Amino acid sequence: MKLFSATLLVTGLLAATAVPAHAQRVSKVSGKALGNMCSASKSTALCDAYLAGVMDSEVWAKKYDSYADDAGAPVAFCVPVSETTTQVRGKLISWLHAHNDALTQSGGKAVYRALHESYPCHTASEGQK
Repeated sequence: MKLFSATLLVTGLLAATAVPAHAQRVSKVSGKALGNMCSASKSTALCDAYLAGVMDSEVWAKKYDSYADDAGAPVAFCVPVSETTTQVRGKLISWLHAHNDALTQSGGKAVYRALHESYPCHTASEGQK
């Protein structure tokens, strides 16, 4: 369950970085930290989860690929810079408990849906960047 949760969280956080038009929280995992994580036998499951998240985020980002040159295009979700990983994880877990249908979907799709519903994007005229 921890690997599943980590995969879902990483997927969402990485997908959030795909759209620079909105200020969003970005993972603080450096290349060095990732290399260490992937090289140490005790943390290969975390590395695998991180890699799965990157791969899943690419798949789900394709939904918005046709809007690449449109600054006013919809964004899948906007996790605020001030949101902590613990808060994101908490919202994900709560969302999963409320959406049993997501439990049989791929982890990437479930986290995409959870973040989309939990962190909607607003236009500048609505008071958020």
